[in-house]
Amino acid sequence: MAGKPNSDHTIGVPARHRFCVCQVCGQTDPRKLVRALVPDSSAIDELDLGADGYRLVTVCSDDELHALIAHGRAIWVDEQLWLGRLGRASTAPGMRRATLPTIARWAGLTHEQLRRVLAWNATRFDSTENLPGGQLLS
Repeated sequence: MAGKPNSDHTIGVPARHRFCVCQVCGQTDPRKLVRALVPDSSAIDELDLGADGYRLVTVCSDDELHALIAHGRAIWVDEQLWLGRLGRASTAPGMRRATLPTIARWAGLTHEQLRRVLAWNATRFDSTENLPGGQLLS
């Protein structure tokens, strides 16, 4: 299916060459390849907080790009993004012993967003038990 993200066209391709291959169809003609950001609620940027929720992709056509954008929007989960932000905040200096509400505030989450993250996480088959900083999610 055109536009299906996470195709296997870049599996086994060294990281330095991944931007030389279309992630949808495997095209390698550099004159046709375009890099763009697409929505992805699982994407958390460790350096640029404004880049959270976007994943850099390489495609070779507008149709593929539009399909990836539509797919990212269709499967977007706010709570997934918020959990990623909690995870990043949990490893910040001084947060190792912090409470979840404190970490949530540092991550820019409201009390309601924290409540929703915890409820969402508790219902997932592969729920997260601990944040990367070691704090329990309960």
